[in-house]
Amino acid sequence: MSASQKVIKSSALLLALQLVQRGLGIASTLILARLLTPEHFGIVALVMIALQFFELLVETGNQQYIVQKDDVDDHDLNTAWSMDVLIKTTMAILIMVSAPSIAGYFQTPELTLALSVAALTLPIRALKTPGMMLLAREINYRPGFRLALWQKVLSFVTVIIIALIQPSHWAIITGTLVSSIVLAIGSYRVHSFRPRWSLTRISDQWSFSQWLVLRGIVGFTRSQIDNLMVSRFFGTVQLGGYNLVREVSLLPALSAIIPMSEPLLAAIAQSKYDKPVLAYRIRLSLALMATILMPLTTFLMLYPELITAVLLGPQWSEYAPLLRPFGLFFLTFCLFALVSDAMIALGRVKALFTFDVISTALIIIALLTLATDSLSNMAWYRGWLAVVTTFGLIVILNRLAPFNLLRLLWLCTPSFAASLGAAWLLTQLTFSTLPNLLEFLIRGCLFVLFAVVLTWGFSSALLARSEEWKQLKSLTASLKGNNDLSQDQA
Repeated sequence: MSASQKVIKSSALLLALQLVQRGLGIASTLILARLLTPEHFGIVALVMIALQFFELLVETGNQQYIVQKDDVDDHDLNTAWSMDVLIKTTMAILIMVSAPSIAGYFQTPELTLALSVAALTLPIRALKTPGMMLLAREINYRPGFRLALWQKVLSFVTVIIIALIQPSHWAIITGTLVSSIVLAIGSYRVHSFRPRWSLTRISDQWSFSQWLVLRGIVGFTRSQIDNLMVSRFFGTVQLGGYNLVREVSLLPALSAIIPMSEPLLAAIAQSKYDKPVLAYRIRLSLALMATILMPLTTFLMLYPELITAVLLGPQWSEYAPLLRPFGLFFLTFCLFALVSDAMIALGRVKALFTFDVISTALIIIALLTLATDSLSNMAWYRGWLAVVTTFGLIVILNRLAPFNLLRLLWLCTPSFAASLGAAWLLTQLTFSTLPNLLEFLIRGCLFVLFAVVLTWGFSSALLARSEEWKQLKSLTASLKGNNDLSQDQA
């Protein structure tokens, strides 16, 4: 099976999985938004922010190292596993010791115990077998499909039961802990590799990982600086509303789009020595990502009040306008992640780190100077700054691995035009007398229908002669032929 076929089949499998996970995530959000208060979400946000920061301090980048390495043996896998367990266990202990000080800084006493318990997820997740990295390297995601389902379902059930019995921030924290335990134990049923303690290749991996650690710190600062500023300038309650709406905007990204893009990254890494193939795969990956993102972004920005009312409930209506600028953040969040991982797959970690340092400094200066007077300004400036930095990183990737930026923009034209056309068609329809949920479902289905039809029409008219279009049609025909043959044999 070719790399392209593996990418498409693996992406389809991940998409099916993530659709289930996304459905559970939406259901969880619907329930929790009606059971918990902004203060509860504010505490959870602070816990996750602190935990993410400490986790990034000890991110060894073992999966990226294994995926991009030309040859991998047991010593590589055992070293990656041992480093992860050792460093993350040490960090968990440090978090527990420093939890009272962190709680005092944010003036939130509840953080002490909450952060100490949440810190246990670091060493627990690190215990998973490194065989999972081999599956990612081989673009083989089928074995992990059932594990991911169990992980999400058990976590979801835990969160809902605790929230119904005793609504508090502990529902989400306990669900996160259960998810980590299921991942660690279940991984050994998914893959037969059994790790042994070894640090024989630690110098080789650290030479690769040191830039990822530094970049992780900078990347965390860039992604969470607005949350930290909201907490300091507006308080924990406002942080709860701000962060929840931001998480709602990123729900499709975190639960479906970014995981679905993992096979694309493996395909890019496999072709890094073949410049024409590399250029094609990078361009196609970005075009496919943009084609999915633009309609979703348009819908988010078109109906923020409706989406917030359906997903979170009327009590969150004051935060609904924030969903519009967070649409920009959603669009660039996914693209930035794909481009960043593509540069890592190409081994350009140092260049990526330099860009992150400069862009993060500019974002901090801009937000402190212009955006601390209101939540709305904070969200809008954060959204547009994300657009600028993401486009800048795409330009840099094009210089390091030329993929023809103009052709990429041309490939994205049908999706952009279709999104605008679908939005215009939808605004001509009125559903003022319908309940929010029914209106949301009707508008969502119609928008998807309009976007798909218009995208296909514009693509057929504008891109029929392009190289990507021809190869996609050829690959689709090949996959259809294989399916027909399988059915005949059955």
